[in-house]
Formats: sequence, C-alpha cells, structure tokens
Amino acid sequence: MINPDESYIPIDLFCENCGVEISFVHQLSEYGLCEIVILEEKSYILTDQVAELERLSRLHYEMEINIEGLHAIVHLQEKIKNLQEEVAILNRKLYRHQ
Repeated sequence: MINPDESYIPIDLFCENCGVEISFVHQLSEYGLCEIVILEEKSYILTDQVAELERLSRLHYEMEINIEGLHAIVHLQEKIKNLQEEVAILNRKLYRHQ
C-alpha cells in the first residue's frame, strides 16, 4: 500500500548517482534488504532507505562483500541493536529497584 507521506526516488536515478547497477538494488530487495515500490510501471525506493542503500553498495563494491554477506551483516546489526535495547531496558529496571 502506498503511503502519501513517504517520498520516492526512481531506482535508475539512485543507481546513476551512486554508480551502482539496477540489478544490485533488485537483489537487495529479493533478500529483504530494501523495499522497491512500483508506481505506474516505474520502480522506486523510499528516500529513508537511501543512506542504508549507499552503505550497502559501498560494502558490496568497495569491499567486495556479496549479497549473502550483506544480508548476514544487516541481520547481525539488527540483533546487536535489539540486544542493546534490551540491555537498556534491563538497566532501567535495575536502577528503579536499587
């Protein structure tokens, strides 16, 4: 479903500006690492995904990390973030009980 509050960038424009292949963005989408929105038969990405896509493209093209590796990196970073949030919650609970 299209959210009118979100901004979109054509994939071809993003790829041209960042020097990446369109197929790379489609591969990221297949692995669940970005969302592609189709509007009037044209493919777009959300503007709030641009920074992450730029980071993933640097990892892929500069460090030669394949798509599976990128997927693993993103998954592990999400786990770290969740664990950090859990630690923060437990620290707040511990502080309240002191």
